[in-house]
Amino acid sequence: MQCQLPARYEYGEHTADIAVIAYGCTLEEAFTNAALGVANLTYYTDRVEAREFVEVNVEGEDLEQLLFNWIDEFIYLFDGRKFAYGDYFRDVRIEGNGPYRARAVVGGEHFDVNKHGYRGLIVKAMTYNMMEIGKVNNYWRLRFVVDI
Repeated sequence: MQCQLPARYEYGEHTADIAVIAYGCTLEEAFTNAALGVANLTYYTDRVEAREFVEVNVEGEDLEQLLFNWIDEFIYLFDGRKFAYGDYFRDVRIEGNGPYRARAVVGGEHFDVNKHGYRGLIVKAMTYNMMEIGKVNNYWRLRFVVDI
């Protein structure tokens, strides 16, 4: 059966923060789209060039902790290293049955507001608030809230 996604990601309403809903035909694709959804709250990922690649490795006892640590690592890449990543994900793998490990190589470059733009939001932190991970029909759906 062909996987039909409703979107790569979308945003949901939340009283003070932003809910991100990411989709993927595989769990790896959903995790990738979740990271892109978070980045696109702050800057335009389609303006990013893959000038360098960084490795992302996170672990979690369950899928919720794995997603939390995954998004937290991408928030750090931008906030702590000023690394603007784009849609350049390679070798994305999720392994294990609890504990889990997620790995990827992601391309991007040093953030430049003149090049990448600024959408007016800074993602401060990942939360467990309203987190849901599951299969819907033939695709994965991730829902989580980030603090802005």
